[in-house]
Amino acid sequence: MHLTEWSADTLQYDLSDEYSIRLADVTEWGLFCTIYYDMGYVGFFREEEFSSSRCSAYWIYRGESKIGGVRMEPNKMYHLFLIPPFQQGFEIVKLLKQKLMQWSDRSKRILTFEILPGQVDWFARAGFWPAEFRCRWMQRPTDHFEVDWDSRVTVKSPEIIGKESGGFKYVNEEEIAQCDLESFGGSLEATRRKQSSLEDFTPDEDPNYTNEILTQASTLVYDQASGQLVANCRLCLQDNQAAVYSIGVIPSYRGRGIATQMLQRALTMLKGHYPFLRLYVMEGNDAESAYLNLGFVQGVQEIQTMYIPEEEAE
Repeated sequence: MHLTEWSADTLQYDLSDEYSIRLADVTEWGLFCTIYYDMGYVGFFREEEFSSSRCSAYWIYRGESKIGGVRMEPNKMYHLFLIPPFQQGFEIVKLLKQKLMQWSDRSKRILTFEILPGQVDWFARAGFWPAEFRCRWMQRPTDHFEVDWDSRVTVKSPEIIGKESGGFKYVNEEEIAQCDLESFGGSLEATRRKQSSLEDFTPDEDPNYTNEILTQASTLVYDQASGQLVANCRLCLQDNQAAVYSIGVIPSYRGRGIATQMLQRALTMLKGHYPFLRLYVMEGNDAESAYLNLGFVQGVQEIQTMYIPEEEAE
């Protein structure tokens, strides 16, 4: 569908007779977002300046008064914030929704991401449906650990090579996919990510969001006797910081502390390169207790996505 209502170069859109959104300089906008998005959330992500250019940033105006900001493009909206003393969040979300409906391909969902507790009611009353999953970020400073691996396993870092079609891939992406299928297949996490087949678990995204330091700090654990890959922990960049993209252990090897050891290895190898390591965990994930025991602290719980359903084709 060709979208004619929206352009990345348009400087201003009217939301009503009173309100408008105006294209923002991302650096200045990011500083305002750092202060006003949500102090509980931003305090956790205090190194974050919210200045990524992945989605257009707009100021929200009432008349000639700047009262907030938001990131918006067709079919998506996030990082909505209001500048005190303005508090009419529901009114603003209704108007932004109307503009998104004009911009968006209605054969696809309209999404808003990482909805904070104080904003859920605004989006729900405006007609956004909550997804069933609630998640939170956790993080811990990098540190030095003496990791005592079982003598029956072999520990390696993954290797990444370029693809002929462009981008990057893991040399052994098939066995990583098989390990992840056995680790996550049928789990809530797989349901959240809509993964059910071996193909769904092929790691085709994270090799493109990493670097040499993070790749070396990632871990593959093999059973020496069988040569099977039984656990893996892959790291990636979350904006400019180190994060866990995926960590899993196949069921028959759980309870041996392998997940903790993979995280300890990552924290040790990242020390001096990154100040902390982040991970994203879903509510109800049994692994959250292991993260807490390793010193990871919890951020604000959020609804991962809310959405306006796609329209059915006639």
